[in-house]
Amino acid sequence: MKISFNLKIIIASIAFSIFLISVSMFSGDMRVLGISLILSLFAVSGSVFLIKYIKYKTLKEMEQRFPFFLRDIIEALRSGVPFHVAVVICSKYDYGKLSQEVKRMANQISWGVPFDSVIDKFAERMKHSRRLTIALKIIRETYLSGGDVVSTLESVADTINTLDDSEKERKSLLSQYVVLMYAINFLFVGIVVGINRFMIPIFQTAGQAGGMEAMGVQNPCSAVYDVLSSNFCSMLGFTSMIFNIGDITEPKNIGAYYTSLFFIMSIVESACCGLVAGQISEKSVIAGIKHSLIMIVGTFGAFFTLIGLGIMGV
Repeated sequence: MKISFNLKIIIASIAFSIFLISVSMFSGDMRVLGISLILSLFAVSGSVFLIKYIKYKTLKEMEQRFPFFLRDIIEALRSGVPFHVAVVICSKYDYGKLSQEVKRMANQISWGVPFDSVIDKFAERMKHSRRLTIALKIIRETYLSGGDVVSTLESVADTINTLDDSEKERKSLLSQYVVLMYAINFLFVGIVVGINRFMIPIFQTAGQAGGMEAMGVQNPCSAVYDVLSSNFCSMLGFTSMIFNIGDITEPKNIGAYYTSLFFIMSIVESACCGLVAGQISEKSVIAGIKHSLIMIVGTFGAFFTLIGLGIMGV
């Protein structure tokens, strides 16, 4: 049985995750295990996203190449050949990712499948592309009604080209706002670093002097009384373990608590900024996830570097 490319990616990511977790368990170091779990999560979720993103980019390329296919169909129709013969002729041309679908249509025609059924099957395969689905429905109705097929195809091709041009122009105009979202993300990390450097030492000094509670500042995870707070503190404790910055349940270790809290806040902010950037640039959740992953990895790396250099986690 032939394994598809998508399945190979999933299997490879799962195998990598199992190997990584197994090695970290043998090491006996909880910090290494925590990092391995996070990397495994990134590997599996990243592979799923990669598959969806490849599919998304493939559909985008098909939408861009479809007008060229229609232009060639128009030229063949003007030479006097029927519509289905024109498709067979055009199946010999190169349309990038669209070529495979055109050849598939040509094969179905050669097997004697009715042409309207061929278009229906093609539209079903392109159901995730609203633009192609609508265009194919128009072409099918024109073919069945016996109208002016050539002028209809020209109109469809011109409309798709116009939509492509407007989308490229919009993307070019809004690209500066995508850069702004990245700047906001890392500006947030910078603000967190500033708070950590200037405020946390004050809290720790107050705690060592015994006046932390008098100042109204205390470690919330040093005394947990409900399930929700317990779960949240467990998440922060897992974060502090990964960065090896101390036990957040100790009353005087307020620095570990706030560093872990700032990290979770930064990750959430990165995910939200990425989704907004994708919506601005391409009006797509898939593109937003791409930006989110980039920002999350950047934030994760920034915290590791800053804590490793002793700038944070004091």
